[in-house]
Amino acid sequence: MEMVRGHHNIGEANLHLQFTPKYRRDVFRDEVVKEDYEESFRETAKKLGLVIHALAFGPDHVHVFVGACKNHSVAETVRRLKGASSRRIRQECWDRVKSKLWGKYFWSGGYFYRSVGSTTDEAIQYYIERSQEKHWTALDHEEYERRKGTQAVITQFVA
Repeated sequence: MEMVRGHHNIGEANLHLQFTPKYRRDVFRDEVVKEDYEESFRETAKKLGLVIHALAFGPDHVHVFVGACKNHSVAETVRRLKGASSRRIRQECWDRVKSKLWGKYFWSGGYFYRSVGSTTDEAIQYYIERSQEKHWTALDHEEYERRKGTQAVITQFVA
């Protein structure tokens, strides 16, 4: 990554953010929803003068790695990214997600953030892509319950 140069400053300010939908629903299994969110995040970042270095979705959350955050607080960055994306989804494809949510809110109130020092674009991309694999290979609920029941039987037999 390169240093960001301002009129009277030079530096690097990067954030790793994670947002989850209300009730941690798996709304990002829908490719259209995912594409709309990605486009919204990129448009909002551009308006704020931020750079999105990496963006990855789990079925029930999103990781965003943003850079050039020198003019915005963490709270403001999160508020703007979540607000614009939520508004866009309600306008463009609310019918695709409303069955998984209640009320008018898309995002949960909280978020994860971490300030990240000097690193490379490749390291960021590698981390975010690899960290998402475990979420997409998760079992569906019925399979989990079936295996859980099998495990209980095995445990009882061994004991």
